[in-house]
Amino acid sequence: MEEKKGLLDGLFPPKYDFNVMLVHQAENTVKGVELLLSALQGERDHHLSSLIELDRHTDEFRHDMERKLGEAFSTPFDRQDIYTMSRQFEMVMNFARTTLMEMEAFGVEPDRCMLDMAEHLLVGTREVVEGVKALGKGLERTDRLIKRMREEEQRIEETYVLGMQEVFLLPDHMMVLKKREVYHHLKDAGRALSATADILHRAAFGMG
Repeated sequence: MEEKKGLLDGLFPPKYDFNVMLVHQAENTVKGVELLLSALQGERDHHLSSLIELDRHTDEFRHDMERKLGEAFSTPFDRQDIYTMSRQFEMVMNFARTTLMEMEAFGVEPDRCMLDMAEHLLVGTREVVEGVKALGKGLERTDRLIKRMREEEQRIEETYVLGMQEVFLLPDHMMVLKKREVYHHLKDAGRALSATADILHRAAFGMG
């Protein structure tokens, strides 16, 4: 009986709900950005350690999803896009973590532009969750969510430029370098958000 079951498992690979998995990872990414924003707002206690632990847990989940992606016979949309979307979520989480790590290590205090970038990043990642949930449920809603994601990424870019204009006026050149590093992490998190919007756009049209 066990031998027959093993043979059938080989003929019919297990089915996985990758949309649910992506939603789960996206929701964890939102939690990571929420921790980042709370820390920037002054609630620093345990936020970095919580973010590191969440990042570790999410990384393990992503590796398991990659394994299942390799086993799956079919996927709801292009498997390379599923993999890449998951990687973009990971990048947002990593940039959130490294932002806090470097601020703590370099002695950088949050400023208004950092807060604004983190707030836009949070809005955008929340839209990602809704965008993944909307896949296959009509293009109109997905298009609206994708548009909002891109708007938030654009606001991050604009805030980055405005913030750097002020940073370059600081008399402390070492602090200029430190803040530039932190600003870059937040900007790059926004670019990962933009890449996710592009993948969602392809997936939505592919699923009709």
